[in-house]
This record gives sequence, C-alpha cells and structure tokens, in this order.
Amino acid sequence: MQSTRQGLKKLSSFGLCGPTLPLKDGLDMRKIEEGTELEFMTDHLEDELKDMQIESNKIYFEGVDKFSYLFDQDSDDEAEGNSSLSWFERIGLKMRNLTQDGGVRKMIKKEGIGSVVPANCKIRAHYNGYLEDLDEPFDSSRLRNKELQVTLGKSEIVLGLDIGIASMRKEEVARFLIQPSYGYGRMGCPPRIPGNATILFEVELLGFTDSALLDDYQELSEEEKRGLPFQSILEVAKLHNVEGNDFYKRQQYGKATRKYMSTINTLESVTLQNEEQERDVVHICIKAYLNMALCHLKAAHFGKAIAAGKKVLQWEVEHPKALYICGKALHHLGEFKSARTYLMRANATMPSSRDVLKELQILDHDETRWLAAERDMCKKMFERN
Repeated sequence: MQSTRQGLKKLSSFGLCGPTLPLKDGLDMRKIEEGTELEFMTDHLEDELKDMQIESNKIYFEGVDKFSYLFDQDSDDEAEGNSSLSWFERIGLKMRNLTQDGGVRKMIKKEGIGSVVPANCKIRAHYNGYLEDLDEPFDSSRLRNKELQVTLGKSEIVLGLDIGIASMRKEEVARFLIQPSYGYGRMGCPPRIPGNATILFEVELLGFTDSALLDDYQELSEEEKRGLPFQSILEVAKLHNVEGNDFYKRQQYGKATRKYMSTINTLESVTLQNEEQERDVVHICIKAYLNMALCHLKAAHFGKAIAAGKKVLQWEVEHPKALYICGKALHHLGEFKSARTYLMRANATMPSSRDVLKELQILDHDETRWLAAERDMCKKMFERN
C-alpha cells in the first residue's frame, strides 16, 4: 500500500511540472507499485511544450519582489504615530474604497494605460496573495511561473479580486485589501487560509480581450457564423489578432501563429457586399499573414516564413516588410541570389530602413565567405588530382 501511495505521488507530481499528457496504455496499478516509468503521448504537444520551455527558461522567482509590500512596509507608515498599527491597517490608510461598505479597498502602485477593463473580459495577470501574519505569499502566480487567466464576472476568482481587477487598466500594478465577506468568508480555505481572514492581493494586469464575444462566436454553428453581420465577424477576427499579438510579445510563437490563423479562418466565412468590406478584410489578412511570417522567422521555420510572406505579396506586390522577411528567410536558407532580389526590392520601397540595410550588409559578408570557402574547396580538390 505504501508503494502504491508513492507511485501515485510520483504521478501527481508530474502534473505539477508540465502539461497533462495522455498515457499510451491504460493505467496499471502494479506498474505504479513497482515504480515502473509510465509512457506518455507527446508528439501532438510539440508546439505547446516549446512554448512552455520558453516560459520555464525565465528565472523562476523573477519579479516576485517587483511589487511586494513586504519589501517596502516601512514606507507604508503614514506617520510615526501609526507604528502601533498592523501592516494591513497602515496600508489601508492609503487606500480608497471600491465598495460602499469598504469590503474591497485599492491603492495604485503603478499607473496603467488605456481604458479600464470592460465587463466580462478575459484577463491575464500576475498576482501575489498575502495574509497579515505570514512573511511569504499564501498564493502567487509568479512563484508558479504561470499567469492568471480568467473571465471576469464568472465567479472564477474570489469576489473581491474580481471587483478589484475590474477597476484596473492594462499594465497597472495595484494592491487590494479584501475583507472576509469578499474573500474566503467565515470558513476560509483550510489549511492555508483561516476563517474570517483579511487578505491582500497585489496584481499586475498584463492584458485583456473581449472573451464574451469570442465565446459566443465559438458556440455558433458554421451556418450561423456565415449569417452574422459583417462588423461582428470583423470584430471577432480582430480579437484573434490581438490575442496573437499578446502571445508574440511573450515569445510564444506557436500559440501566436495559431491565433493569426484563426483570424484568417474567421474571415473566410464572410460574404462581401462591397469594395469597402473587401478592403477591410484584406487589410486584416495582410496583418495576420505578416505576423505569421514574423513568428515563423523567429522560430527558424524559414520555409513557412517565406510562404506567409508571399501571401502578403499577392495583395501588395511591393510590401516592404513582407519583402524583408522573405529576403531574410532566404538568406538563412543559403539562397543568396534570391535573398538579394527581395532585399533590394525592400530597400527600394523603404530606403531609410536600417534593418534592410543591415541585412544586405550581412548578406554581402556571408556570400563573400561562402564563395571563398567554395573556391578553397575546389582548389584543394584539384591539388589532390
């Protein structure tokens, strides 16, 4: 029995370190008791594992002290006369109420940009959660190195945190002091959180998208999707593109590419009524294919980068960025002559671009070295004869 528990513990610990993977064969308790390694199916998760590897390469505790009140508690004293107050009481002096009864209070540590989070949005955030009598977080997305991703208004997080995040702007960092009635209540969440506990969350809002619109769209049949108004389909496509941009910024190129492809697939269901609608669709498709090409270039998928770039060139023959991406990808493949053709076209349409000029210089250097190496190899071959 003891060996069974150890085997199950081993199995559960695997889940904490990576994605949930399906077993190749059925679960055999005898193998678990004997400590036999379990075989998982991993081929279909290649992109997901690559994306996770990028995240895991970051410093595990990166940013934990970036906005922790434990590291600046002295600065939270309103005055020397407040030294008898508890940490939470001192912090609360600088906060404003988000609810009429003062159950959720807020203090901004770093101003955000843009508009406040709209209702029912899907958000991405990092957070640390504290109890007053502990010197470390009782919960932290940063310690787990995994962002919080929830839809507001769906009871996916405690009410006080939901209310707090709904008051934030993108890139804002804020603290929320949450009373038990808006937190874990009279019962708490044993063993980590006692009953009637006041909690403090420090949150950094990374981004958000209109989840309600995307969720509603996904529930429609193909026939219902085709019957939607043009502007509704256009908004859905734009949201996919925004999500792709977020993944790109986080260097998760596989996920970003799939979102850009969703943008394009969404627009395939549109029945165009006039030239203006056609221009709007082409404009978004160009963005999506260009972003896909950049993702493939960053991921060293040079053939795919060229294919995506050429899609853009079908609409705009001299699109400078598409020409640049194709030229750079061809350079990596050793196709120097073709690479130069694309880069020279890019330089003609965008002569002030330092990136294009730099790539041409690198191409000259690499081609010269390659030709010299080829001549040297031929010379040695003839000398042997």
